[in-house]
Amino acid sequence: MNKYLIFLTLMFSGFLFSQTKIDENITIDFPGKPETLENIAKKDTLDTTFNTTLKAYYLNSKDDSYIAMRVAVLSDSELNEQLPHSTVELQKRYTQIIDRQLESMSKKGLFLKDSKQIKWNNYLAYKLNFKGETSDEEIGESLILYLNGINYVFIYSKVGSYNLVNKEKFFKSIKINNPENLKQIVEPYNYWSALAQIFFGLIFIFIIRRFIKKERKRNLIK
Repeated sequence: MNKYLIFLTLMFSGFLFSQTKIDENITIDFPGKPETLENIAKKDTLDTTFNTTLKAYYLNSKDDSYIAMRVAVLSDSELNEQLPHSTVELQKRYTQIIDRQLESMSKKGLFLKDSKQIKWNNYLAYKLNFKGETSDEEIGESLILYLNGINYVFIYSKVGSYNLVNKEKFFKSIKINNPENLKQIVEPYNYWSALAQIFFGLIFIFIIRRFIKKERKRNLIK
């Protein structure tokens, strides 16, 4: 009897997960309808206005908590896609994002247990595990993903209990849309390729001019 109850619970819990569109790039499944929070922080410089926009989707129950956040910087109302120029720069960008998250999570009683760099759908990402202040027991996990100049942060954490099945289902439901249009770093300019194109272009022009001269000579002889 207990086996059937467990099966039915898992089956119906699966139906409760509903897909949420974070933006054109990302969708994720929540175990129910999440609430939404939006915030804009404005910063003016001499010639540009920067707006940091945060949009968070969250769902809390007596057992656990689910959060998906999107943070983007707008420059004069346009997305400021100042992408890193190398993997090293990208890792430095991640370090800045992680530092801000650790500060925010510590205020909620979650402290870093360990972190590691991972590949998420062929993109460089970071996974962080959290513990309590006085215990090494894992009580939270987050995934940080940087795409097209946008920071995406996904968090699962304990409220009353820490359910590994729910956690894995939440993170595995993250779907990246149109990956062919998404980048993490600026592709470096290939000078050798450019020089090769110029070189072959000059050869092509030289061959054409030689051909034209030969044709002119033939016409004169005739």
